Amino acid sequence: MAMTAPPTTVDRVPVTRRRVRTIKVYWPVAEETLTAASAGDLDALRRDDSFAALLRVLESTPELGDFGVYGDVFEVAFGAEGFTVRPGARPSLGTVGGRFLSTTLAVTTYVDGTLDDDALAPVLARLVAAHPWEIPVLELSAPLDLVSRA
Repeated sequence: MAMTAPPTTVDRVPVTRRRVRTIKVYWPVAEETLTAASAGDLDALRRDDSFAALLRVLESTPELGDFGVYGDVFEVAFGAEGFTVRPGARPSLGTVGGRFLSTTLAVTTYVDGTLDDDALAPVLARLVAAHPWEIPVLELSAPLDLVSRA
């Protein structure tokens, strides 16, 4: 017969769930910005002209990153994006025919999962309009539950 452990205090912590969608956007930054931010210098993100445009959108769009007593919430993953520039492109980095590597931040934020398409469209349009790439890369998740303390 298997024995079960008695519930711990952690087992009794009340949790709440809310419906959200994640928006993940890949954003180019200067190599110096990537290095400084990975060392903990978050002000480096504001000093980077490209990333500062994203911060302005986050700060001026109340639907993005709303966690009640916390606002403009976003997460950053450090990385690089490789690509080949094909004929017809107007790249912000590189030249036609070349293969390039861009220092990039993958930025994830959240939006209310109950927003309908009409309410979500201007939020996504603001992100696309601020993005420096010819073809911005944004991922929008299906609605999911975000779990936190009650």
